[in-house]
Amino acid sequence: MIIDHIRDMEEFKKLYESRPMPSQYDFEWLVNNPNLFCFYDELKGFLRGFVTVQIEDGELTLSGTSIRKNFKDNIEAVKTVCNSFKQDIYSYTRLKEASLVLKKSGFEKIYTDNNGITKWRFKNG
Repeated sequence: MIIDHIRDMEEFKKLYESRPMPSQYDFEWLVNNPNLFCFYDELKGFLRGFVTVQIEDGELTLSGTSIRKNFKDNIEAVKTVCNSFKQDIYSYTRLKEASLVLKKSGFEKIYTDNNGITKWRFKNG
């Protein structure tokens, strides 16, 4: 797996449109985020997914998406990105698959609210 910035805008847009993100992350905001990390297949060079880090409500938060059946690379990308920051990183999800990636990446579960959204923390600080 190779982590880089956007190499091909059309390829990135296709993944973005096929794998929905929370509504606060519109396409323009995402491509202009300096903390957007795309990860690519080492052999064929195609986009496998992306992770973004941003500040929300005073917390450093992580979000992302990927192609299907990409569990191992998702974990590696999340770990690599989180380890490049010096403070705790939080993530919120209601998706079972995303929760499993976060757990395997070293995040700890903090709580699940009444809407089924789980808050996770990667302890860096």
